[in-house]
Amino acid sequence: MEFERKLAQWRDEGFIDQTAVDRIKAFEKGQPQKKKIPLLLLIGLIFFALAVFSFIAANWQAIPELLKVAMVLGLMWLFYVIAYFSEKKHFGQPILFRLLGLAMFGASILVTAQTFHFSLSNSVLPWAIFIAALAHYFQWRHLAYVLVIFVFGIFTLTSFLPNTNWVEWGIFIAISFAWFHFSKDDAPKILSWMLLFFSGLLMWDLVSYSSPFWPIWTLFALVLLLFLVPTGKQKLLSPLYLIFGAVMLIVYLALRGETEMSLVDLNWPESIALAAAGLGVLFLAYTRFRDIIWISILGAMGFLLFDDTAIALALVAEVSALAYLIISQRQNRPLAPGFVYFILVHFVIYVIYAWERLDMSLFFLIGALLLFALSAAAWWLNRKREGAAS
Repeated sequence: MEFERKLAQWRDEGFIDQTAVDRIKAFEKGQPQKKKIPLLLLIGLIFFALAVFSFIAANWQAIPELLKVAMVLGLMWLFYVIAYFSEKKHFGQPILFRLLGLAMFGASILVTAQTFHFSLSNSVLPWAIFIAALAHYFQWRHLAYVLVIFVFGIFTLTSFLPNTNWVEWGIFIAISFAWFHFSKDDAPKILSWMLLFFSGLLMWDLVSYSSPFWPIWTLFALVLLLFLVPTGKQKLLSPLYLIFGAVMLIVYLALRGETEMSLVDLNWPESIALAAAGLGVLFLAYTRFRDIIWISILGAMGFLLFDDTAIALALVAEVSALAYLIISQRQNRPLAPGFVYFILVHFVIYVIYAWERLDMSLFFLIGALLLFALSAAAWWLNRKREGAAS
């Protein structure tokens, strides 16, 4: 046995003595052993389940409506009961049975809606699935429930359309914020942050004021969340702000350069307000959250979009990409995100300005030469700094 071989090796090397070996073996023997389901029994159960579901599927139309709902609910409780005994008797995977039970709960919601002709849009049915997934997470704290919550959260958000109202939007914000605030692990922090961001995009449907800057306003508003999380979690969330900010800048560049974006949705008062918000984010980032200082560039978007040639926006995107690479290199940070951002910006600029005027290989050769020149300059400056220090 590998475990006993390791103990013998540690004993022979002098890390532990024979008394410690005996105590470890006695402790391990006293631990409850996980019971395994016999393979043939497991295969038989799988075939039995397939037979039952095949029979139900073949006769689904002939089954009375209320019996359909009762059958799905019965399966739900069956899986939860199996999960309970699986955890108590140490066999199988309780998490798997609970996920199946949660799936049956969702199926019961859909069957009920279909049976009684309920609409899933602007109803409590998507909410029931979303809240049930949240209850599973806070009860058992498993990553699988985090993913389920996120999927059902997106489903609940889309169910608001096309007639979103303030009450359900506010309740969703409150629930997502509570999930963000009371979660201690990394995955729920990230996914709840994303739910809060996506809920901000519903402003296009929620209010009558048409603005192309709702994503930017949402990202700026989410900066306030960083005051509520410890420093360690700020390091976790900072890449989200940078990724979403970079995607926004690239999307705005593509839209401004490749489409006839109407200036009706652009106005000077909002552009000035957005610039003021960008300066506020710049101040907060410089004094408290230095890692996200790059997103303050988005505050100038209101002014940049007035240029229908998109040249100013392209210059901002290109310069910010190069500056991010240079600063990351000087601070010994990972360069991969900066290179990806630079390549995407470079490709969008090529599509906008050089698709029919310049060969793609020549365009990217120019970008490569530019990067090589910057790398050589950074290397030279680094050598000069090290020489001065020595």
